[in-house]
Amino acid sequence: MSLRSLSDEIQFHNLEMERQRRSALLLLQRQKRDVQRQLGRIPLPAAIGAAVIGGFVAQRLLKTLPSKRLLRFYLTWRTL
Repeated sequence: MSLRSLSDEIQFHNLEMERQRRSALLLLQRQKRDVQRQLGRIPLPAAIGAAVIGGFVAQRLLKTLPSKRLLRFYLTWRTL
């Protein structure tokens, strides 16, 4: 591979990485704007309450024996 072609390939990848970085930043800005808009609609106490209840339910489900077995089976199957 010549130095010229290697340089061209590096330049191409640099431009592609810059394009992906800009796209990711635009996506993050859009998501942040959407979250800010949605947070205005959901009262904070309701959001906190839903998070607490969701955590409590998830904890209870993971503590039950069948859920533990199912989770362990899934993790074992995923590693295969």
